[in-house]
Amino acid sequence: MNREHSTGDAFASAAGLQAQAGRIARELGDSAQQVWLAGIGALARAQSEGSRLFEQLAEEGRAVGDAPDAAGNAAGRLEGLRQSLDAAVGRAQARAGEAWDSVGRAFEHRVQQALRQMDVPTRDDLDALGARIDALTRELQQRNAPSVPPDGT
Repeated sequence: MNREHSTGDAFASAAGLQAQAGRIARELGDSAQQVWLAGIGALARAQSEGSRLFEQLAEEGRAVGDAPDAAGNAAGRLEGLRQSLDAAVGRAQARAGEAWDSVGRAFEHRVQQALRQMDVPTRDDLDALGARIDALTRELQQRNAPSVPPDGT
């Protein structure tokens, strides 16, 4: 009777663990999808800002080409536009990198938060448990070791 009850508990525990694993998988899937969408949004923003900047630079280039002293001043303005474009692209890349890093940190935070809510042990918890098991194992081995008489016989 007692054995049947413990078997039922084991099945209930296994079913609970399976349900918990399913919840973890769903939550991680949802978080991963949000990270993916945020990354795509960051890329789209960088691309749209780059397109706007390109259009602005093309307008400035047209204005330079239409000016009466275009031949003498065009090389200087062209270099200035190139530097301006390089700087803008650098800023856009930096912003995209920062956005991606932020998305990564947010994802890690959400995963840790979900794991904490489900009482999943942390690496530190598991390390402490392993150390405790090792200490108990040593203690049991010392208690179960055959005692040797002091005279060696």
